[in-house]
Amino acid sequence: MYSVRVARTRHEDLAHTFAVLDWLLLGCTLVFSGGAESWLLGAVPLLAMGQLAGAPRKEWPYLLMPTLLLLIVLAIADPSLGGSRAGGVAKVVVLAAGGWVAATRLKRTPPRRRRAARVDETSGFSTGERLVELLGAGMDQALAEHRPLSVVCLRLEHFQDCRDFLGAERSEQLVRGVARRIERRLAADDRAFRVRADSFVLVLAGRTLAEARALAAAVAHDVSSDLIAGRRQTLAAGASSFPTIRRLPDLLAAARDEALSADEGRKAAAAAVTLAAAQ
Repeated sequence: MYSVRVARTRHEDLAHTFAVLDWLLLGCTLVFSGGAESWLLGAVPLLAMGQLAGAPRKEWPYLLMPTLLLLIVLAIADPSLGGSRAGGVAKVVVLAAGGWVAATRLKRTPPRRRRAARVDETSGFSTGERLVELLGAGMDQALAEHRPLSVVCLRLEHFQDCRDFLGAERSEQLVRGVARRIERRLAADDRAFRVRADSFVLVLAGRTLAEARALAAAVAHDVSSDLIAGRRQTLAAGASSFPTIRRLPDLLAAARDEALSADEGRKAAAAAVTLAAAQ
């Protein structure tokens, strides 16, 4: 077990040495427990599998070569190898090959997928992985209680330029500052999600579309009125409401498209101002 552990962690340094010692030790143990007829021959595939599974494929032949030591030790103690020299050799070869096959199957086993994070570390909001689940539940509850429900999409404008200029760490500080300003405006039943590096979605239970747009405007004002991480940041916002829009994908798409059109409108206005100044 110790040699298998070393083979997994430092195979380039000690795996071959331990392989030689392991097969030699197993051969000596077999000599004192019945030779080629011993039940301990069942350890051959286990040892081969343990050593091979933790090492690169190109080293497997070198790790199995020391099985010859086991055969040599058995032949010295019992030249007939239990009555049939060819049978004894074949038995060891077949068992070692079984370990090779088992190690191959272990190599093919796909690694376990890590569960997607459910909370964004920077903002403290839920991630986009939970948006559909929780928004769907909120729509069902709003329908049962005959209350409105609104969705707001907030996009940080020019965020990629900010990331290129500030770097990943400082741009995440900016996101953290924006998230705190969003959080101040949320009620107890509201939920916030960071769905992309530059985008947030707010699910506002019991709020009409007008109230959602008023909240989005207030958040945009809070964000743009002061420097965050040393930069002036602006938001593009869009909103939609349920049950005016009843399908969940359409509800999200409407808020997103409105935020995108607001962003495009600002870009067009800025271009017009620049052109007028040039003239």
